[in-house]
Amino acid sequence: MRKYLFLLIFIIGCNSVENSEHIIPPIIVMTFDDGHKSIYELAFPLMKKKQFVGVNFIPTGIIGQPEIMNLEEVIELENHGWETGGHTVNHANLTTISIDSARYEIKNNFEQLKAWGLKHNCFALPAGHSNSQTDKIIKEYFKIIRTSQNERYRPPLNLDRLGYYEVHKTDDINSLLMRIDHGILEGECLIIFGFHRFCYDDPKYSTEMQLSTFQQLLEVIRKRNLHVATLTDAVQKINK
Repeated sequence: MRKYLFLLIFIIGCNSVENSEHIIPPIIVMTFDDGHKSIYELAFPLMKKKQFVGVNFIPTGIIGQPEIMNLEEVIELENHGWETGGHTVNHANLTTISIDSARYEIKNNFEQLKAWGLKHNCFALPAGHSNSQTDKIIKEYFKIIRTSQNERYRPPLNLDRLGYYEVHKTDDINSLLMRIDHGILEGECLIIFGFHRFCYDDPKYSTEMQLSTFQQLLEVIRKRNLHVATLTDAVQKINK
């Protein structure tokens, strides 16, 4: 159903997207949640080939577990320009645990990233859930909070509530391009895509993406000469 939301704008406006010279295209930020091994093994080589960077939101307590990236792989992503962000210690839903437990999850996530020498500017809400109490704690440690809402962005950006377009297995290249075209036509300054895991064949999980579709997306972004940045770099450029 979601892939048809932008269909009317796409049909009416695709010619203006291609032909207009005065439209400033949005910055594209690609975020990757939960540290699944397929991010490193499948998505990263394609990103590196295009010289694109991403944001790797990591629950620090699960690094190195089966099917999860190890620390050396996380560091390698940073060495290629990626940004690392917090995602709690154990991928905890911050609204279903005590406030003391929430502080532990947030504070120790931040301190572990810092101890490992990783970037620690951004934080992604597990499952997109928070409340005023947990938001206050997050802002003690992190400067940017990414939610799970598909927001429309114009400067100045609210750094407490940056949402994203969560990519699902039902998304194809057309639905992803419609999101980009809609952002261009609406004059958005930023589009954030959210990915979780990748596969070669038909996706089994709701947030899994077929690698061939991801590759198509990267090729279109490159062909259109859209700027791809980390979240911190995008925010700094837009809010300067």
